[in-house]
Amino acid sequence: MAQQAVDENAAGKAMTEFAAYGNRRVLVVDDQKEIHDDFREMLMPTVAESPADELAAAFVSKKPPRVFLPEFELLHAGTGAEACAIVTAGKEAGRPVAVAYVDVRMPPGMDGIETIRRLREADPEVEIVIMTAYSDRPLPEILRDVEALHKLLYIRKPFSREEIQQMTLALVGKWNVEQQLAEKRREAAVGQQRLRAVLDATEDAIAMYDLAGCLLFANKAYETLFGVTEAELKRLPADDLAARLLESFEQPEQWHSEGRMRLKNSADAEDETAGKQSGYGVFYRSTGLVREGGDVIGSVIVYRDMSKEAETERAKAEVLRLRGELEATYSFDGIVGASPQMQRVYTLMRQAAESDITVLLEGESGTGKELVAKSLHFNSWRRAGPFLAINCAAIPETLIESELFGHEQGAFTGASWQRVGAFERACGGTILLDEIGDMPPALQAKLLRVLQEREIQRVGGAVMIPVDVRVIAATNRDLEAAMKAGDFREDLYYRVTAFPIVIPPLRQRPEDIPLLADHFLKKHAQRAGKRMSGISTAAIALLLQYDWPGNGRELENAIERALLLEDTPVLQVHNLPTQILRADASRNAGGPILSLVEAERRTLARALEVQWQQRHPGSAAPGHQPGHAAPQAEEIWPALLERVLQDATVSQNR
Repeated sequence: MAQQAVDENAAGKAMTEFAAYGNRRVLVVDDQKEIHDDFREMLMPTVAESPADELAAAFVSKKPPRVFLPEFELLHAGTGAEACAIVTAGKEAGRPVAVAYVDVRMPPGMDGIETIRRLREADPEVEIVIMTAYSDRPLPEILRDVEALHKLLYIRKPFSREEIQQMTLALVGKWNVEQQLAEKRREAAVGQQRLRAVLDATEDAIAMYDLAGCLLFANKAYETLFGVTEAELKRLPADDLAARLLESFEQPEQWHSEGRMRLKNSADAEDETAGKQSGYGVFYRSTGLVREGGDVIGSVIVYRDMSKEAETERAKAEVLRLRGELEATYSFDGIVGASPQMQRVYTLMRQAAESDITVLLEGESGTGKELVAKSLHFNSWRRAGPFLAINCAAIPETLIESELFGHEQGAFTGASWQRVGAFERACGGTILLDEIGDMPPALQAKLLRVLQEREIQRVGGAVMIPVDVRVIAATNRDLEAAMKAGDFREDLYYRVTAFPIVIPPLRQRPEDIPLLADHFLKKHAQRAGKRMSGISTAAIALLLQYDWPGNGRELENAIERALLLEDTPVLQVHNLPTQILRADASRNAGGPILSLVEAERRTLARALEVQWQQRHPGSAAPGHQPGHAAPQAEEIWPALLERVLQDATVSQNR
């Protein structure tokens, strides 16, 4: 009983292992029906004793150990052609035969040897056992012209039950194990191909060497770097390979200090720096050890093109520089103007920049409303976000809603794709709605909802999209009059005028004209590559006399035009636009012809008189006489006064 229990435990373990095999198909090829019956009985999947075992037990006192067999799928063929058809069909259906027992002596037409040759052509992986009654001939002699003898065995008739059982178990197991190993090899090959594809896709030049210094692997970038294929590198001896690679690089002491770039590596890696005088520029070389278990089996060398990273760093630095210039340009200090009116504007701008309140910028065309809006943005906590300026008067009424809020695909004829509107693009930043007074009435209601609910709905869409954006409105119209006339919604008017800032026209602050003129001269002289020292006194005097209906924009255009015509370091009066010269001529028409010095004095006196009246409305300047400057003029504009008087004195002495 104890021996029986041991046998059963061993058999159970074997059955568990054999259950993992997916292919248990066994083909028997013989023209004798008795042979097929014997195989059915010998490979029967049961632990019960057969009649032959019972008969043997009657003459033997000790029973042989019982063999526990799995369930085999037996296939039978009486001829070679039938056997070939079974093997071919199984191969095509994905159900191949694992083991085939083939009798050498078969009916005429296809003997056993030819059957074996045909079976090997149909499926090279099938395990074949030749059944033969010849005992005086070795297998190679029997199969002189058949290949793959490693998958051929032969067994002599008559054979025992245990012999067939053990051989079938071993060959079925061998076939399945070989297939599993082949599958693992295929998976490993696919994995290697994928790894090579990944390494070939990288821009880094990567290679692996064994401990002797011979190349094991090199990716495409490595081949391109040295101009040699992987196969050629593998054929080189270790010393020749190292010398060839070393020749491609200069010694570190020969480089410029800026070319030395180092990166941090792991503790096992040694770092080197190498430079190559080629289109690749400077390279960083790192060597890492390759370990298997606890043993070092080789090394991986990586060459990285640092010139591209250096270019990236330079681009980042340029972005930071431009951002700094942008913030400096649109800082409050970057706005030119020292008049009291502009000082009040600066105060309001600083207060508005501290919050997200909706601001309305009012002023004539050309007064710099967009410049003020950008200054509010770049001096607020939203400076890192986008700034978008939308001119409501320049966009057709049929398109402005789509421009502001976007549209879904198919929302209207021609809407072939989804469009993201300005409010969505400006999320996290500021949007300027310029010329808001020209916005269509139907769109005003939608804008009101955006200002109240902070959400938009695309044209043709059904979803409300939240937006985080600050709104600044600008107009050159009288919005209050438009509201009373019914052209502008009253509720929207009170929403956008929460914090109004009025930008005065240039004619109301003549003391800012020389400052602005000098600013525009430097700006455009730098762009044009000209060296200019300033503007002549006569030109300044003429600029002060002009009313500037186009405000700062007209002044900038006048300076830019005069700069292009000027061929001296000082901007002269005759290069100013004709409308400014005509205005000066019409002002002096009918009167006596004045000298240049007297014209400059009168122009300056007029400018200072206007400035005094703005500071002291309704009162005359102390000691003021027509044609002369007020005695307190020096405290108003000392720099210009000193310059004009000095130039006038020099002219008189001449």
